Amino acid sequence: MKDPLSFFEMKQDSRIFVTITDSPSVWQNDLIITERLFAEMIVCPYRIDHAVQLDTMTLTRDVLKQRMRHPGIKEDSSLETIAKTWVLPAKVHDGPRAEEFLHADERAIFTSMQPIFKVLNKDDSPVIHMLKVELANGVERQMMYKFLDSGFRPSILLVKWSHDIDEHIATAHCAGHVMNSGYSLFAYENGYALYVFTDQTLYDTCSLKTIGYTNPILASIVSGIQLPKQAPVDSSS
Repeated sequence: MKDPLSFFEMKQDSRIFVTITDSPSVWQNDLIITERLFAEMIVCPYRIDHAVQLDTMTLTRDVLKQRMRHPGIKEDSSLETIAKTWVLPAKVHDGPRAEEFLHADERAIFTSMQPIFKVLNKDDSPVIHMLKVELANGVERQMMYKFLDSGFRPSILLVKWSHDIDEHIATAHCAGHVMNSGYSLFAYENGYALYVFTDQTLYDTCSLKTIGYTNPILASIVSGIQLPKQAPVDSSS
């Protein structure tokens, strides 16, 4: 992601970057993405103790405010990642708990995000420009199905798959659904998959109510196969 801003119109005042995680430690790295996007970062923790979340977010904002002058850097060198990131503390927001997204209601994500969209003056046109999902034990599959079902289509999607997308069937199906929902795989490394929304989906090429419909790609391949002609049968033999 050398130039993530190239995916967006520069006239936009700000971009919305939503990160869903079950580990507070990844928030520091997410700040780098926030910096490159000139974005508002919304952190949606999944099953993280509320006190731990509060302490982590408070520390993050304090370091962003004081930068290298923050006394905690002398004790914890990992805080330098935060201190060297040019993100205003006001750009880091506490979002809803991600457990709320998995509610059976189809509008669960919209409902949960509405308060933060209102704070950011985005309640009239709610949009997520980039979504990062990093969860363990396959929970990312539930989250991805829910997000795609909600209608949100972030321009950039970064997913940490718990299992290999070629070897684990359930993960392969979910990853395939992502790509059949308008996304193209841009990069894959160490379980992280970076997708870009291209609005190209196999679902749009046919009616799913047509009985016996053949996958158009497979039909094209089959139609192009030239079968060898059989030699005429000698009836006298």
